[in-house]
Amino acid sequence: MTDRPKIIAMVQLPPPMHGAAKMNQFAIEALAKDFDLHVIEMRFVRTLSDVNRFSLRKVGLGLWLLIRLTWALPQANALYICFAPTGFAYYRDCLYMLMARMFRVTAVLHLHGRGLPNMRRSKWSALFQKLVFKNQTVILLGESLCSEIDGLNCKSAIIRNCLNDEDFRTLPIKPWTPHDPVRLLWLSNLFHAKGIETLLAACAILRGRDIVFTLNIAGAAGDVNDVDLDLMLGRYQVKTATNCLGPVSESQKRVVFEEADLFIFPSHYANEAQPLVVLEAMAANVPVITSDIATLPEFVRDGETGQLCSPKDPEGLANAIIEAINSPDETTRMRDAAYLMCQEDFSNAQFASRLTGLFRSILRQN
Repeated sequence: MTDRPKIIAMVQLPPPMHGAAKMNQFAIEALAKDFDLHVIEMRFVRTLSDVNRFSLRKVGLGLWLLIRLTWALPQANALYICFAPTGFAYYRDCLYMLMARMFRVTAVLHLHGRGLPNMRRSKWSALFQKLVFKNQTVILLGESLCSEIDGLNCKSAIIRNCLNDEDFRTLPIKPWTPHDPVRLLWLSNLFHAKGIETLLAACAILRGRDIVFTLNIAGAAGDVNDVDLDLMLGRYQVKTATNCLGPVSESQKRVVFEEADLFIFPSHYANEAQPLVVLEAMAANVPVITSDIATLPEFVRDGETGQLCSPKDPEGLANAIIEAINSPDETTRMRDAAYLMCQEDFSNAQFASRLTGLFRSILRQN
């Protein structure tokens, strides 16, 4: 028995590994230190390729989790849920929220993606969303995501993602100097919307401008499998310059970061919020070139902590890579500024303090 407040956490945990699942792991570790935590794991997919696919198995599992939630709610002081902003999962999570409201249990929704405005386009869907969110607390990853909850009568708190202490390398003493050929890195689960084809098209442009490079592609298959990737490499004629590493462990990730000159992440994912891998690259002292979408411009400040490009713009991306190569002093300055910014704003301790502080504040008011 414990006198600590009881919190139910409904979260997705690895595997499969992706940014939201990793952040959920950080969240439950932080909450478990201060509260009596009851975890209801939402493991709806076995592989990344299943993420956006509807199945009867998911429906059955969703109903089973609803039963478990209903059983746990009478003893709970709060519900913490990694809330899906779009698709079938959105309606599933709305149902969980309404069940918490029925039991008068306050809820905290952690948004790791975008898409809520698209789910309230009609009059009735807007009214439904307002009912679900009314008087609840939403955790946003950055100021630029405040439009997600426009018009909803809910509270909000901004808590950024975080990094493990082990993600930080020692700030290098030597200035940044690219290898010859320059080493480019793609590290993300392989989805079209994450911009892998934009990068390959940019690499074709680099080849046409006589820029010699090697490209390491690391990550598990999503809606791009090994065959798809091989076809794209052939289409853009960059196969001989590319190493396909597949999924990498945490220790292997450290190695690929150490070997990289530039980290390239030209995502155009509609639900992108705050990709953790970009922060990991910054903490590993790898200069970053990425898209100017979602919260990315809040911490990849163009020309200060990295370079930003328009999504789906291979020409602009190629130009940014060339600029980084030809301006090593500027690239060094951005690399070092990004590292220090990550230490200051994205530490695990800061994340844990803000999350537990938010729950203490909410529970004192109830």
